[in-house]
Amino acid sequence: MDVDELLSLSAQQLSDTLDSLGIETGWAIADKIREDAFIAPDEPCLSSPRERRNAAFENLVVGTLAERVFRDQHLALLEPDGFNIEDYHESGENRDFGVQKGGLELPINVKVASTMFREARRVVDLDPEDCIPLGAYKAIGASERVREMVYVFLVDFHLRERVDAFMEGLDEDLAIGWDLLSWFGGNGMKRAQDRYISTLFDRHDSDLRELAPGATSFRVISAQRALAIMRRHPRRVPGLGVKAAGTGVIRGEVNIHVSVEEETRPWDDVADAVRRHGIQYVLDQVIRTVRAEIPDPEL
Repeated sequence: MDVDELLSLSAQQLSDTLDSLGIETGWAIADKIREDAFIAPDEPCLSSPRERRNAAFENLVVGTLAERVFRDQHLALLEPDGFNIEDYHESGENRDFGVQKGGLELPINVKVASTMFREARRVVDLDPEDCIPLGAYKAIGASERVREMVYVFLVDFHLRERVDAFMEGLDEDLAIGWDLLSWFGGNGMKRAQDRYISTLFDRHDSDLRELAPGATSFRVISAQRALAIMRRHPRRVPGLGVKAAGTGVIRGEVNIHVSVEEETRPWDDVADAVRRHGIQYVLDQVIRTVRAEIPDPEL
């Protein structure tokens, strides 16, 4: 539905939707809806939505789908070989998962590349089909906190379109909740978003998994390698030169653009190396160094 249809819904209808989705008290918007449903249940109660839909929330569906598929269809294959898979989602940190054995861990953050950078050839000298972005400051932060962090990307430039089409056909309460959380924020929003995503996957897990690519499309690059690419190829990070006028503040996300074919590796190859040679073998590749001459001008 469009935002005008959402704004026309009664307080009671919105309150019933929140109950159906399991969204409890604590989100400011939900609390107001329930208060208005008690006072004037048949009257609309929403006003002042965002100027545009919340893309970060809507990306949660794609991101959660990638994490579930990767955990169940790829990481699970390591468990029969004696590896433990640690899930860090409740910890609120950089790692999503850790592959563990013998006191060692390969730390993993799962990401999705589902939108093609169509100007990649002109801007960063990569073909659009071969270019994925990685947040520069996220890579810096990850490398400082967890030196051996690797990013596992689900690369599918049509996945977002398939997910968006699926979400447009949702049942009424999920459809209303989707639009409500897309158009409204406020205190306590994060917990409400997480509850919505949990309910969505509880009801439609198998349907959503069918949207993911059948063959493996997961590619691996470490935070350390992404930073090395940034140092060697500053043109790959065009956002470093973009500042808001007069503020000295970088505007928008600053991304390191990497080549899928040349600068990432298939997850299946990394998993095979973990099985055959152990976790330390892969960690050594992440922190590998070589001697090199670098410019060091004094003027």
